[in-house]
Amino acid sequence: MQPISFAERGWGWMLDNALLPVGDFVFGQRMISRLHWLQSAQWWDEARLKEERDRLLRSVLETAYRDVPFYRDLMNAARLTPADIRTPSDLSRLPVVTKDMLRPAYPRLVTRPTGQQTYEVHTSGSTGKNFAVLEDARTRGWYLSSFLLALQWAGWTIGEAQLQTGMTLQRNLIRVLKDRLMRCHYVSAFDLDDAHLDAALELLDHKNIQHLWGYSASLYYLALRASSKGWNRPMRSIVTWGDNLYPHYRRAIQNTFGSTVFDTYGIGEGLQVSAQCGHGGNYHVHTLDAIVEYLDDAGNPAPDDQPGNLILTRLHAGPMPLIRYRVGDVGIRGDQSPCPCGRGFERMQAISGRDTDVVVTPSGNRLIAEFFNGLIDDFLEIDSFQVIQERAESILIYIVPRPGYSPQTRRQLVETLQRNGAADLRIEIESVPRIPLTAGGKRRYVINRMGRPSAS
Repeated sequence: MQPISFAERGWGWMLDNALLPVGDFVFGQRMISRLHWLQSAQWWDEARLKEERDRLLRSVLETAYRDVPFYRDLMNAARLTPADIRTPSDLSRLPVVTKDMLRPAYPRLVTRPTGQQTYEVHTSGSTGKNFAVLEDARTRGWYLSSFLLALQWAGWTIGEAQLQTGMTLQRNLIRVLKDRLMRCHYVSAFDLDDAHLDAALELLDHKNIQHLWGYSASLYYLALRASSKGWNRPMRSIVTWGDNLYPHYRRAIQNTFGSTVFDTYGIGEGLQVSAQCGHGGNYHVHTLDAIVEYLDDAGNPAPDDQPGNLILTRLHAGPMPLIRYRVGDVGIRGDQSPCPCGRGFERMQAISGRDTDVVVTPSGNRLIAEFFNGLIDDFLEIDSFQVIQERAESILIYIVPRPGYSPQTRRQLVETLQRNGAADLRIEIESVPRIPLTAGGKRRYVINRMGRPSAS
């Protein structure tokens, strides 16, 4: 593993102390100033962290009550005011909020002006159910700062080049500028045929890139391809996100690239929730970003070592506050003893709710769950979906339509999927009134009934 070069250290210093702070000022993100604050706050003792977390919670509740009719009505119905909720233990006095509650109230009753330009973000998360949230630059800077902190836990330093697999393949001017400044080499997490995997490996070699990040399934298939070719250059950091990091994924990636995998967990609704620090398999909750509750199906706190439905409260109001929001994922709280790393953030044992199957096309491309998630999110006429593969040459997509869904929507969906990686698949679409849940009450939105896809 090669040391950090003098040029990388110099470029990193320039980014951290000059270029990125200027960008924060221009775009109103405050990302770097918050990152510097978090770099110190992560080492605070438990009492100081709780004091700041509770202050942020009270501020969010006061803002939501004042500016957002949905939450004001919710609190009034419960005969509560923001002053009644001072700590996370008081949150149980409020009802859990779901996508089905927020969707019909959007945007008029659940959003607020922030003085910044806002934009919509569409996500279907782990449920396959389309959902829109409103975001602004300050909110983006808030969660990006925590994401950068997690990357530093993995061993990355600002200024070092990285290869990232992702789904935002159309890089607009701002993204292109970001990629160049951050030395990010961006490749598709969707195109996982051997030719594209070989090109990614060649890029790692040609640019001497030592940091590898992206969707878990995409890095797993990259590792399998690298192993089959005898490619085994160690990485300085490996960071995963977006889909479930199965044990066999982790083993294959670590064995091939010779570095510990650091998994992260965030949601598309504008929140970084937790990340691994490298000591054991536990995750640290971003204590100053989110309050995480773990509830059983009856709405009671789950035992510390048992899976519970994740209920999230974001500690930054933004244009669309999220308070006691049921995201649709499952996690385990686990042991809260001090972590050997020395950080005071709360610990999370595991994320177990992001279930991922992979569709394999006749030509050998591997379409991970985020392929469908990322593309179908843009079709607002679709409420929810589920993809089934029972034969190598075809898939069936169940669609729950929303107002505006038409034969043209159906054609556009097929064309979009085939244009972006499913060109040799026959795609059948069937409208249904609802998507069935599993016996465990979860909605799987990609199901491969042909068995685990092969490595090559």
